[in-house]
Amino acid sequence: MDRTLDSTLLHITRIRLLQDYPSQIATCLDLLSEEELWWRPNDKTNAVGNIVVHLAWSNRYYLEQVITGRDIGRTRDAEFAARGGYTKAQVREIWDRSVRAAEEVLNGLEPSQLMQTTDRTGKVTTFAQLLLHVTHHNANHMGQVVWIAKMLHEGGIDELWMKARARPSA
Repeated sequence: MDRTLDSTLLHITRIRLLQDYPSQIATCLDLLSEEELWWRPNDKTNAVGNIVVHLAWSNRYYLEQVITGRDIGRTRDAEFAARGGYTKAQVREIWDRSVRAAEEVLNGLEPSQLMQTTDRTGKVTTFAQLLLHVTHHNANHMGQVVWIAKMLHEGGIDELWMKARARPSA
C-alpha cells in the first residue's frame, strides 16, 4: 500500500493511542502507590487518578461516541471531581477499557474515511481533526502524569519513551 497523508495519520494515531500512551500510563501507574495516585499539591490541581480517568473517558467520547455514534454515558465533571474512590486497579481497568475501545474504532477506520465529517461535537469536524485532537490531548495530559510521577519518584522513570517502547503491549 502506498503511504498517503491519511494512512500516515491513522498509523501514527494507532501507535500513539494503542502503544505509546498506554505503556507510558502503565509505567507511571506501576511506580505510584495507591495514595500517590490521588496526591495533588493543592485543591485546584488534578491527581494522576483524575487525569487517567479523564483521558479514558475523553478518548471514548471522541472515538466511540463522536466517530461511531455510540452513546457512552460520559459524565465529564465526575472525572475531575473525584478525590479518590477508585483503586489503582480500577483506574487501570478504566484506562484499559478505553484502549480496547480505541483499538476497535481505529482498526475499523480506513484512511479514506478521515475526511468524513460529523457534527456530534456541536460543530462540523472531520475524523482527521478528531484524531489530531485526541492525540494532542493525550500528549498534553501525559506530560502532567509523567511530571507528577517523576516528582514523586526521582529517577524512577528516566528514558520513559525507551522503556515504554520496550514494554510488551497489553
